[in-house]
Amino acid sequence: MHDASRADTARALLLLAVAACADQPYKDTDECTRAANALAVCGHVLEQSPFGTCQQAQREGAEYLLEIYASGGCTALADAKTDSWTCSVLPFLCVDHTASELAPFTTDGCTMFPDGTLSDATRWQHCCITHDFAYFTGGPASARDAADHALRSCIAGESNQALADLVWAGVRLGGTPALRTPWRWGYGWTYDPLNGYRTLPGDQTSAAAAAVGSSSACARSRPTSLRCRASTMRSRESPPRCGR
Repeated sequence: MHDASRADTARALLLLAVAACADQPYKDTDECTRAANALAVCGHVLEQSPFGTCQQAQREGAEYLLEIYASGGCTALADAKTDSWTCSVLPFLCVDHTASELAPFTTDGCTMFPDGTLSDATRWQHCCITHDFAYFTGGPASARDAADHALRSCIAGESNQALADLVWAGVRLGGTPALRTPWRWGYGWTYDPLNGYRTLPGDQTSAAAAAVGSSSACARSRPTSLRCRASTMRSRESPPRCGR
């Protein structure tokens, strides 16, 4: 009985230790979470953490951001963009958009999805290219919502509602500006996870409209002509160009 009692006591102590550890967040992940929380406190609305899954490089960036925040709070974070070393470690803190940064418009049609049927290979491709015009330009969240709903309506008209709903769910999930994907909302601009739904100033709106306008006359037509495809379509096998 004595040995059994000691064994029970040891098991109880082990369970208590495990329970105590369970209350403590994993240190590495906690640093990334605390860094993201500091950004939120300073007014940045985050759909996703800019520190991703908190791998080593991301964790080191989070630690550095926390050091800056501890030294002077939100003011220190705002001032950090004047420091070249900080900008090299945390480039998303230093994004300062200009009209000249806008990349040329490119599209691959319906990203990671067929452009049409076996008998009509580009049946709803024009829906996706029009959608890409909006995603290239970016803007507030309401503009993204409108673009995604327009895509769903367009594909429903060319096919059926079930297919349209599937495509809509995909773009809602994968098109967030918080992730550095070549199809993110606002992909024509420098990656900016802290301000992905920014309202574009007049000169940037005009620059995006000009880039889209030079391609839209061809890209909106169906079927897309070979000349139009040469000017607007990016090969799905080619590497992304200028973030898209």
